[in-house]
Amino acid sequence: MSIELTDDIRNRRFSAPLRAEDMKYYTEHFALAVLRYCFDEYDSLTVCDAPDLQAADKSIGIEVTGIAINNNMAIVGDCLHYWKTGDKRYREKAEQRGATPGESYYILPSVDSDDELSAIESIFAKKLGKLRSYRRKGFRRLGLVMVMDGLPIPVTEMYWADVVRDVQAESPEKYDAVFFAYASALSVYDCHSGRTEFFEIPPADMDALERYARCRAEELIADLSR
Repeated sequence: MSIELTDDIRNRRFSAPLRAEDMKYYTEHFALAVLRYCFDEYDSLTVCDAPDLQAADKSIGIEVTGIAINNNMAIVGDCLHYWKTGDKRYREKAEQRGATPGESYYILPSVDSDDELSAIESIFAKKLGKLRSYRRKGFRRLGLVMVMDGLPIPVTEMYWADVVRDVQAESPEKYDAVFFAYASALSVYDCHSGRTEFFEIPPADMDALERYARCRAEELIADLSR
């Protein structure tokens, strides 16, 4: 482990959640923290832009993206519009998509493994389109971290790498490694060897990694606002 999870980090408390528009920074710092927790070779990476994580010598470039079910993303948007405008048409749209919206909460419809694997397939296919531009920038090894908020359905946990393998087989551009980070572990698919590795992360350490990422994101947000 090349990341230091101090007592100060482990005991840190936050007065309010991050704003939705700032979650991107948190997700990128969380992905980097998990990589550094599992691998010493990523210690020199920093959070940048396009790709999100970079080595200064361009030996490594890694994109970071969150996994979201398209239907659920639409529901969240409908509910936010309803709360902001009071327009009941948005509430009705959320209900038609299978949600239970309230005045300040929503209950999303249940998701199965097909939904999750379909989301991974869609996200991964889109991210493949960025590889050529990163190669042109001089990055030699390219990776992608897909972050799931919570635990995947067991079938997803078993077969996500198969989805990545199948989609990438149809693409002229290919990642060197793909990572699947979720609430208890990091899975890694080596695109050259076809091998998948699994790194279990104890709950206390995962909680500390999330706090660490929140602290780093807040520092970046403060710097950007100056």
